[in-house]
Formats: sequence, C-alpha cells, structure tokens
Amino acid sequence: MRVEVKVFASLRRYLPGISLGEGKEVELPASSSGRDLLALLGIPEGEAAIFLVNGRRADLAVPLREGDRVSIFPPLGGG
Repeated sequence: MRVEVKVFASLRRYLPGISLGEGKEVELPASSSGRDLLALLGIPEGEAAIFLVNGRRADLAVPLREGDRVSIFPPLGGG
C-alpha cells in the first residue's frame, strides 16, 4: 500500500531531498502500522512526538490504509 508522509522540523533529515512542506509517497506492506512506517524511515519512536493520520492524532499502533496522509512532528519546545 502507498501512504503520503510529511515530516517536520528536525525530522526532515530522515527524508533528504524533500522541500519544506513537501510529502513523499512511501510503499508499505498491507496492514502496516505507524510504528512500521517509522521503522522504515529510520525515525526513532522517541523523536515522533506527534503522529497524525489524515489530520487526526493517531497512536503508532493504528493500522494505516492505502492513501492515508501521515504527518510526523518532533517534540516541540518553546515558552
């Protein structure tokens, strides 16, 4: 199955060559989860603080589906 992935801030280093705001289509085996996607991209789970599927917050264990749009954000700092 194919999903579109967007990574933000410091996580952009895991998708080199992608412009700011650009997504990348990724091929995954059927019934893969968000955790599987992170492993494929080489992103440690601790670096993925916010995981969105189709604009909604999701648990990493949730199975992904064909055509899902995934956004991954690192922990955010500030004050």
